[in-house]
Amino acid sequence: MMWRGFILTGHKMNYCDYLYNAPKEWYNNPALIDAGTDTSFTYGELADAVRNLAYLLTERGFRPHEVISTHLYNSAEAVIAHLAIQHIGCTTCLLDPLTTAEGLRYYLEDNRSVALLSHLDVASVKAFVPDNVQIIRADEVKTMYQTPANRIEKLFDCAPDAVTSIFYTSGTTSRPKGVLLANRNYRAHVAIFERQCYQYDPDDVLLCFVPFSHGYGSKSIFLPCLHAGATMVILRSFHPLNVIKAIESYKVTHIFGVPAHYQQLLRREEFYPALRKIKCAFCAAAPLTLETAHAWKQKIDIHLDEGYGLIETCTGVAFRRNRMPDRMGNLGSYPADLVEIEICDDDDTLLPANQRGEIVVRGASVMQGYLNQPEETAKAIRDGWFHTGDMGYKTEQNELIMTGRIKDVINIAGIKVAPFEIEAVLNEHPDIHESAVIGVDNEMYGEVVKAFVKPKNGKARDERDLIVYLQKKLMNFQVPKEIVFLDEFPRNNMGKIDKKALRAL
Repeated sequence: MMWRGFILTGHKMNYCDYLYNAPKEWYNNPALIDAGTDTSFTYGELADAVRNLAYLLTERGFRPHEVISTHLYNSAEAVIAHLAIQHIGCTTCLLDPLTTAEGLRYYLEDNRSVALLSHLDVASVKAFVPDNVQIIRADEVKTMYQTPANRIEKLFDCAPDAVTSIFYTSGTTSRPKGVLLANRNYRAHVAIFERQCYQYDPDDVLLCFVPFSHGYGSKSIFLPCLHAGATMVILRSFHPLNVIKAIESYKVTHIFGVPAHYQQLLRREEFYPALRKIKCAFCAAAPLTLETAHAWKQKIDIHLDEGYGLIETCTGVAFRRNRMPDRMGNLGSYPADLVEIEICDDDDTLLPANQRGEIVVRGASVMQGYLNQPEETAKAIRDGWFHTGDMGYKTEQNELIMTGRIKDVINIAGIKVAPFEIEAVLNEHPDIHESAVIGVDNEMYGEVVKAFVKPKNGKARDERDLIVYLQKKLMNFQVPKEIVFLDEFPRNNMGKIDKKALRAL
């Protein structure tokens, strides 16, 4: 049975509507499984746990519209805490659990949190947390949701534009910005996702090993799952053996990751039988190479689906499903009645098909703005269009092709070069497993190209041969002046290549 209520409405609502207003026949269906502890919750049990924690949070004095930050690894505690905070009308700020105790101060002061739910010891955090912030450890969260309480049955009704979540951008070029997402944003996301990507059934089982603290985990995976009455299995982090074990133990039907995850899974042929049991595999958050897409289809016999979006658009807005990309960066299509995607030039003029420019997005999924940064908000949202900072174009068939990030563009004597295009050529080389390209300062040209490559196992590392190969396929100014060979790339918590770390090498 599919349930499609509560998607885009103008009346007041609450994030937990998806949980509490689900059909009664779902009450005994599995909703959440914590693979780390092998703990499971039916929809009824999850609702009880959320209500227990919600009541005890109000007993601590927390009130609607206050900000409560979570600093938790992927776990049942992270999911239940997020829902309970929403239940009482507070705003959840989901912080990366890898953030150090010292690093927490900026976020807590910026968003004026009244509480921090953290996996760290209180003693290690207290010195870096403002005095007014209550600290609640992860094990205390567990005790609270397991404690029967005088449950608050009535949800706090939030207006469609009421901010419910805050996510911080990575801050690689400036201080991290708090992205404000409202009720209407996540409702729009569910509508877009179900129209263009997957419509789950209660029998579907989704595996989440990307961080729940990121929009990919808590919005792209969890929300449509909750809305459809499916099951989410949550792993603390990605490890190939744990992924395969979870697929087999819990009969997983859908997995979600970044390109590096799928590349690692493809290295082990003994994993293939388990991977062939799933129905769908979804890739996002970083460019998917044609080699990885083709290898996955050839060896696992299902397509590697792909999506495009940013946390500022409440994650995915365009999707390519059940077919092979015809070029790197082909991110598929989008439901034009739910979201608008266009390409504009430097003067904000919208461009026709096949002309390159900046990707801009307009619609109900676009954020409310950046917390405490009105100037940055005004720069990002102009005439209703959110400027993504991504470069690309649309085909005559209205498919979105991404070609790189504007901030990553290399300026060589006034000529703009997209690293993405050079990386695509490098990744086609039979001896190259993965690559990344950056611009480095040059006295004569302003900037020149520097490439980092990870060779395939056992392959030779000959810079000159690789440059000769590139000279045949690229314009002269696009050819790297230096190529660095790496055994492994530095990566962030999502598994994406960390170009900031590469620049420091």
